[in-house]
Amino acid sequence: MPSGLVFADATKVSVSVPVASSDVSMTDQMKLRIASGEIQGSESTSTAADPAKVKFAKEKAVAKVRELFPILQDAEVSNTTLGITNVYPAPENQMVWDIQWNYQIGNSGYGFNSQVDAITGDLISTYISFPLESEESYYPPKLSKEQALIEAKKFIAKAVTSISVEDLKINDVDYGYANQALFGPVQYSFYFTLNKNGIPSQADAMNISINSNGDIMHFSKSANALSYPSTTAKISEAEANKKFKDELDVGLYYIPIQKNNQITDWILGYRPDSSSTYSMDASTGKRISYDGTTVPSSPVTYSDIPQTKDQFITRTNMTQLTGEEAAQLVQKIVTLPADYKLQNQSLSKYYFNPDQQTWSLNWGKGTPYSGYQIHYSAQVDADTGEILEFRIDNYGGAVSNQDTTIPKGLTKLSKESAKQRSIDLVNQLYANASSDLKIINHEDSWNFIKENNQYRYEFQRFYKGTPVGDSTVTITFDQYGRLQSYAAYRTAGLEKIIDNPVIKVSKEEALESYRNLYTMKLQYSQFGGYYTGNIEIKPEIQLVYTPEPTNLITSYQVLDAVTGKWVSQYDYMGQATNTITPTDLKGHSAESALTTLVNYGIITPDEEGNIKPDEVITVSDWLSMMVKSISPYIASQGYYNNMENKSVAGVDPDDTIYNVVSFAVERQWIKNDNSFQPDKELTKEQLAVLLTSIVNYEKMASHIQSDTSVSQFSDAQAISNKGAVALTLKLGLLEGENGKFNPQQTITKAQAATVIMKLVTLQGKTDQMIGQY
Repeated sequence: MPSGLVFADATKVSVSVPVASSDVSMTDQMKLRIASGEIQGSESTSTAADPAKVKFAKEKAVAKVRELFPILQDAEVSNTTLGITNVYPAPENQMVWDIQWNYQIGNSGYGFNSQVDAITGDLISTYISFPLESEESYYPPKLSKEQALIEAKKFIAKAVTSISVEDLKINDVDYGYANQALFGPVQYSFYFTLNKNGIPSQADAMNISINSNGDIMHFSKSANALSYPSTTAKISEAEANKKFKDELDVGLYYIPIQKNNQITDWILGYRPDSSSTYSMDASTGKRISYDGTTVPSSPVTYSDIPQTKDQFITRTNMTQLTGEEAAQLVQKIVTLPADYKLQNQSLSKYYFNPDQQTWSLNWGKGTPYSGYQIHYSAQVDADTGEILEFRIDNYGGAVSNQDTTIPKGLTKLSKESAKQRSIDLVNQLYANASSDLKIINHEDSWNFIKENNQYRYEFQRFYKGTPVGDSTVTITFDQYGRLQSYAAYRTAGLEKIIDNPVIKVSKEEALESYRNLYTMKLQYSQFGGYYTGNIEIKPEIQLVYTPEPTNLITSYQVLDAVTGKWVSQYDYMGQATNTITPTDLKGHSAESALTTLVNYGIITPDEEGNIKPDEVITVSDWLSMMVKSISPYIASQGYYNNMENKSVAGVDPDDTIYNVVSFAVERQWIKNDNSFQPDKELTKEQLAVLLTSIVNYEKMASHIQSDTSVSQFSDAQAISNKGAVALTLKLGLLEGENGKFNPQQTITKAQAATVIMKLVTLQGKTDQMIGQY
């Protein structure tokens, strides 16, 4: 991926990422933003739709969608247009029927759209965004994952008639459970790629979601109408593999380990340098960057940054900057048009470091965000005054990127003066730039973006002589030296780094590990198809050899240079990457329940594959299991981070269970006071109380304190909350043993899993939804 993508319009960007590799030219945070969907796709500049070329009439398109989605028989078509012109940049393929639907349920109206190819009649996309009136299917589902896959293929055969279903290839990742909650209606998601001329194509992909009743909830496919090149590879697979292994290079970095959106640890680890993991042209053997251009497979080198006269000085004032003060700091560095005014200012936590508070600033003219015009935006640290990001968004190509006049008092920069300008700017913008950063030595063709006459330079942060992962700085400026974009990803938490770690894995050993991790596969891939620096990188399909991981999980990890183990840098992959087979469940009485929780990523085997089913759990363990069952990613996101840094139920925001506890308090499972004891071992009676709040029957429990289902136990006097116990007994969630309830008995992981699966099965049988809003 080109480094300029760091400054690409975050509204519309698409990329093809063949491997999850290290890339000093693109921060891992940016990779995460792409993988999670924060950065979305776009196509190249469109050509106008031509009604004379339509082969599949509008009426047939509407009828086809109704036939594919019977629920739409009662929906109204509010509008149908030929072409997609309501997004920027508009897709290249405009021979598309865009059908706007309206569905009314009582007083509620739901609007959504479908797209159908006006040439082939293929369905391109539909997303059912309203609740289905049919009875929802909970656990156990009416359709298994395997049955759902069969139904999905039947749907595709009717929806996309221009292809053969036999050419579909389901993605190796198990998307049947990926991103799915255990609670709520069961829904399966499948991702397919297409074999084109017998060769896998990553450029033609399909996503489909189907619920366990067999209803298709979502379908989308590529709308591109790109041509495919020759199917003949001049380089054999064996030659491609040899070239990959010979050219592969790895670097040693301090790499942050993040849990719950926070850095909890650092390792000294190896990861591949980006250029050596790019795809390889199947005809020339040259590496291809994500914009479709060839790149050299040379090792990454760095140069020192001299200290200049003008340097950034960190504020020492204990009072935070106001928005206006932050804007003035930006305007000292950035040249803004005279008629541009500060239109928006907001203080919030910085999304890359929740411990930082930043001012988000936007400049424009006229009505904020009106029409196609240039906007300027910046992120400024509210305490230090450091500019963290700056960018110019040229929406709709409002102004040409080519200079027509020479600005007064400025001259065009030469290659040498441009590099010096980058050094001057980084000293002014980045604290301790000369001591903490080194310039990454890119080729001149990378440093100068000829499409829009801009220079681009990239810097790597170092700590005690070793580069720091996720800490890069990229600057672009025009040929007169005027700043166009700036992004400084300064990873926090360096104080957690263990000084002078003993390296036990040599670079050659690391290289061998990474060589064995990938194998080159022949495929079609799309390159380009996005905007960067307000310049369109047009999409094209090329025949390439792409490094594909032999172990998907390891490909998202880094090699620890001290322990020799593969380490996950992030917990964002969730259950989609959990492929470690449990080793200690076979024959256990709770094997089925525990296996289901493993499949959904609610519990995870350790490196040896152990679940430890008979291990006693704490109150926070139980809450974590329940929250992951209901909302898989809440526990690993900064969802509940707030500006005030308030504790919840006595748990501070920097605690790894903060989101879990916040979720439980919000649902009123626990009280927001100091009575919560997260590290206390969970007892059976405590579990009964928590279950009562989870099923929303606290009031009912208070009315059955004298129920005979509890008084019959010989240890009934030891039970404090008899109503909660009675309720969970009646719902079949808990039971007694040998005439006793054993209220102080501690709960194991296996017992908790069994109870959770009983709760899941109980869904749809109570008057109130379980665990859902």
